[in-house]
Amino acid sequence: MHRLLKRQIKQVYGKQFDTNDLDEKTLKLMENITETYENFDEEKAFLNHTVKENKKAIQEAYKSMLTSSRLAVIGEMMENITHQWKQPLSIILNLVSILKIEMKDNRELEIIADQTKYLNKTILDFTNFSSHSDQEKKLFKLKKSIAETIHIFNFQATEHHIIIKQDLVEELVINGDIGKFNQALLVLFSNAKDAFVSRDIKERVIEIKTEETALDVVVSVQDNAGGIPDDVIDKIFEPYFTTKFKDKGTGIGLSMTYNIVQNMNGTINVHNHKDGTLFTITVPKNSIKDIHG
Repeated sequence: MHRLLKRQIKQVYGKQFDTNDLDEKTLKLMENITETYENFDEEKAFLNHTVKENKKAIQEAYKSMLTSSRLAVIGEMMENITHQWKQPLSIILNLVSILKIEMKDNRELEIIADQTKYLNKTILDFTNFSSHSDQEKKLFKLKKSIAETIHIFNFQATEHHIIIKQDLVEELVINGDIGKFNQALLVLFSNAKDAFVSRDIKERVIEIKTEETALDVVVSVQDNAGGIPDDVIDKIFEPYFTTKFKDKGTGIGLSMTYNIVQNMNGTINVHNHKDGTLFTITVPKNSIKDIHG
């Protein structure tokens, strides 16, 4: 008999009450009541589980919305900066071109021209990096995405003495938002940089490698920054989870990366490998012939 029903009978009739003294009809009634209680417990457990899962889904959707909102603000800001900087940079380049006619082989003018072109390219890279939306999915060359990301990260790499090694297959093409995929790669590079600095790693290397299978493209990013503790490695893609100090990270970077890859019908996995962390991104492969179609 259900323990709750037994407890109630004992409370009403006393601890010495023997259910064997009840007639068959009463026992049958109690049996039905017991079954009802058991069904109620099962329904309650199911409802509690459903509420808990829905609450989790709502929380994750809300956090994802906040992340998307912040990225949208960043994208709008970069578009404004690009708009404000393009004209002055163009004027500088035009003036340098005029001066170079009068002052041939002037080394200083060459430096000004080169640095202005570098600024102009950086602005364009940032625009590509942040101005794409979910509706802008299209085929792009993976090598181009990696080159843009490394260009953006190059200042940090130089500042923190990080060597970036590349082992890339030519002409790999994937479908998605190149700007967002750049962001996903940059998160992996930046996390490695933070680990190098926080652990004072002397020889700092990030290796990025691309491979292809019959159906997929695989991108792996390996560092030698000491790896992720085993007790938290399964949580790192959760929104707002971070192993960094609060002033060093928000915990949305890897969650954003996970969502970007997932929206490309891909997967991202992580595990400790050698003396660091290995992230593996797998996305569907497309043909180079289709990129011009």
